[in-house]
Formats: sequence, C-alpha cells, structure tokens
Amino acid sequence: MDWAKIARDAYLAIGREYGPTRRRPMPVADFARFGPRALDVGAGTGAQPAYLEHEHPHVVHCDLDRRLMPHGDSVECEATMLPFRNGAFDVAYLIAVIHHMPPPAAARALAEAKRVARWAVATAWQPDRGREVAPGVYEVPWGDRAARIYYQYGVLELFRLASTKPLSAGVLLRGSHLNYFILL
Repeated sequence: MDWAKIARDAYLAIGREYGPTRRRPMPVADFARFGPRALDVGAGTGAQPAYLEHEHPHVVHCDLDRRLMPHGDSVECEATMLPFRNGAFDVAYLIAVIHHMPPPAAARALAEAKRVARWAVATAWQPDRGREVAPGVYEVPWGDRAARIYYQYGVLELFRLASTKPLSAGVLLRGSHLNYFILL
C-alpha cells in the first residue's frame, strides 16, 4: 500500500489549494438513475462531493485521511478494503481515484466498489504533462509542494482492470484533458 501513502501525503500537502481548483464536478451521475444511496470513494474536497449530494439523497464520502474529506457523512478508509457490507449502496463512484493506483490495486478497488454497490463508476485522467518514471507511470508536480503519481489508464486498460463485464466505457473531454470512464 505504498501507493496509498504516496497519494495521501501528496494530497495532504496540497489539500487546501487543490480543492478550489476543482470547481466543476465530473457529471457522472448523469449516466443513469442509479438510486438514492451513493458511496464517494476518494472524495476529496473539490466540487464532486457537493454534486453527488445534490444527485443522491444519501451519500457517504470516504478517503485516505479525514482531512481530505468534505463535511457530512464520511469514513476514513482505503479503496481496496472498503468497510461496508455487500450491496450497501446503489452506486459507488471512484472519480479521479484509480489513476493514482498501480494496476493490481486499481483492479481491487473496482472489484470492491462493485462488491458494495449495484453499480460502479470510475474515471481516470490521462496525464499530458509530468515526467514518465516508468512505462505508463507519471510524476506530476504541484509546484514545489508535492509530486503526484499517475498511472496511465485508457479505455482498454479499464476493461482489463474490471472484474465484471462493463456496461459502458468511454472518454470525457474536460477542457483540454482526456478522462476515461467505465461503468460496471
């Protein structure tokens, strides 16, 4: 779980600055009417939590450290070991989360999301800057405060990570950035 410590430490270092840069949520709840109970894995403090709370009457946010979570119902946990019973949620969202995980952890996180929810939606940002530190692995700096690690996952990689047959997958263009998504 070194990846989890690296991600947590990077976002703790930039947390107060990072949240305000994420003013527009990724419109993933618009993919379908998933139901009232949602899990927001890797919630963070940007616009995504408020958007999900608007779309679902019951949302539980979780992240690696409580300082990284919005106010409201939240649980400190790690995406590969979700502390919820099978089928506890209608949908689990992993928005801009799995691209910080190496493939075995990303596959486990998707399987865990599918275990605790009827539907699972995940997105992965395609890094367009940073330094490639290994094939498909990029270090993207946040000024001189922190370096974030990104694993490059496109649609085919998301299909390979999925433990069940995807219902949908595709590309979301966010400004000039590509974000890949999968719906399980």
